[in-house]
Amino acid sequence: MKKILIICTSNKTRSPMAMEIANMTAQKLDAPYLFRSAGLAAVGSAVDENVCTVLKEKGIDTSHIPTHISQYNIEEFDSVHVMSERQKITLCSYFKNKLTDEKIVVLGIEDPYYKGIEAYRSARDRLEEYYTDYIKENK
Repeated sequence: MKKILIICTSNKTRSPMAMEIANMTAQKLDAPYLFRSAGLAAVGSAVDENVCTVLKEKGIDTSHIPTHISQYNIEEFDSVHVMSERQKITLCSYFKNKLTDEKIVVLGIEDPYYKGIEAYRSARDRLEEYYTDYIKENK
């Protein structure tokens, strides 16, 4: 089974949305993947309300609790997906010699926070498209 860690800043918006979509997609495609998510600066006790709304529109319920990256052993993951180049740089400095550039994938998903529900839907749809293609190509 391939293990992928998806990271964003707070682990309340993009990475939990990506994790739920990716796990649902892997299950639908009967692909041997396990996706987890974490944040570089995880705070709070629940995901963003708009994330719950746009995931429910796709039939996905989430009870994810924001998790800091320190809660995971980064070396257990086959790949790490981040939302931005800046997060990649931060992640590399945080884990120093435990991560290589080849292990990190930058998704380029903008933070929809403060941009309204349509920005969340757009991020969700981009993540769904990305993970459907990713899983099919790497199955």
